Order: sequence, then structure tokens, then C-alpha cells
Amino acid sequence: MLRVVSNTTPIISLLKLDRLELLQKLYNQINIPKAVFDEIEAGKNKA
Repeated sequence: MLRVVSNTTPIISLLKLDRLELLQKLYNQINIPKAVFDEIEAGKNKA
């Protein structure tokens, strides 16, 4: 089983390309640290 810990850059890049599902296709388990999640959520609120 392939597992990965992701930082913010690949998640945001794939979101911008509307291809976030690629992470699910490549890895069985994706761990996103709370700090990364918080950073992504904060970016959603920027104008």
C-alpha cells in the first residue's frame, strides 16, 4: 500500500488544475498534516 504525506503545494496545484483525484489514484493513503489543512483553508478565504 502506497502512503504519502503531502504539503500544501501539490494539493493547491492539483486543485487549481481540477485534478485533485490524481492523488487518490496514485496513493492508497494520503496524510495531510493539520498545519497544511489550515493553510489551505486560510487560502480559501483570501480575496
